[in-house]
Amino acid sequence: MSKNTNIKSSMIAATVAAGLFSGAALALTPVQLSDTDGDGVISAEEITAARDAYKSEVLSQFDADGNGELSRTERRAMKDARYDAALVNFDADGDGELSRDERRAAKEARKAETEAMLDVNGDGEVSAEEAAGFEAVKQERGEGRHGKRGKKGGKRGEMAADEG
Repeated sequence: MSKNTNIKSSMIAATVAAGLFSGAALALTPVQLSDTDGDGVISAEEITAARDAYKSEVLSQFDADGNGELSRTERRAMKDARYDAALVNFDADGDGELSRDERRAAKEARKAETEAMLDVNGDGEVSAEEAAGFEAVKQERGEGRHGKRGKKGGKRGEMAADEG
């Protein structure tokens, strides 16, 4: 095969992959955070608004039956798209699987991207003020997660001792 043919084949493959994974890209893209009110920090309200917008985008992409909710099948399609996107971006050895190290690299990349968004002043450090909104949302989400399973360690359907 000539060099020109290899280049054309690579370009076609890249174009096809881009088309196939455009949905996957949205599924993998983290919530885009920004300081919408210009106060120098990303508040819990700004994070919540960004998260809600992201959820709406994901819903519109994966809600195949248009009922406003993701069914088990639609959630599976979303998870598969996320995994496919992660493969494209983080499968360093090209074996079609994500090893523990590759999953760790993906997690670290998402963490670094989030920290970069939170670093509103761009000094390379996330100050306590810049992190406050994120921490508030994390705490709120953590408190909300105990509803179905009780406190951490509880099994599905069990209630924590202090809940019942």
